Amino acid sequence: MNYGEELAYWYLRLNGFFPITNFVLHRNAEMPYNSDVDVLAIRPPHVFEAVGGNESDWDPYLRDNLDFREIIGLVCEVKTGAYEEERLFQNQQTRYALGRLGLFTTAQTEQFLPQLAAAKSASFGGNISIAKLFVSQEQCRSDRYLNRTIEQLETFLEERVQQYPAEKFGARMFFSSPLFQGLIDRVHRSIRQRNVA
Repeated sequence: MNYGEELAYWYLRLNGFFPITNFVLHRNAEMPYNSDVDVLAIRPPHVFEAVGGNESDWDPYLRDNLDFREIIGLVCEVKTGAYEEERLFQNQQTRYALGRLGLFTTAQTEQFLPQLAAAKSASFGGNISIAKLFVSQEQCRSDRYLNRTIEQLETFLEERVQQYPAEKFGARMFFSSPLFQGLIDRVHRSIRQRNVA
């Protein structure tokens, strides 16, 4: 997992998702090569946690673009360098990822795939939606996927730590990511320096 994927993982996790990274897509009759989904995530509608799991803690961008009252499946691609836009969220990879999320039968997936291919997110059956999130260095404007930049993810994570500085700093070593531990420590140092000044 590279740093961009790790930032995407923590961004989604701190927005109430249960993410997995580097989900392997095995080659098959439709997909002639092995591949992966950078982050695959699911979010139930009643997520709550006293520290960092309140409605006001979620990124307004996600709140504005997704219906948090639904079960949300999310496919995330991360590019920290150059990329070819037409290769993002290809149908065969999205189909495979949807199968792993397990929110639909294979027949339902086939039925919904065309709608999802042309949209950032799509709601199916009134209580389930699927979204596509692209994380990149630069802001993109596309109707095909949600987009956050690496900088926006870092800013969100830093602001979340600033909201709960004592709780996050006290628990920093319980987070499995050295990158996130370092971010918590950096924010804590910054707060201390401000308080001294």
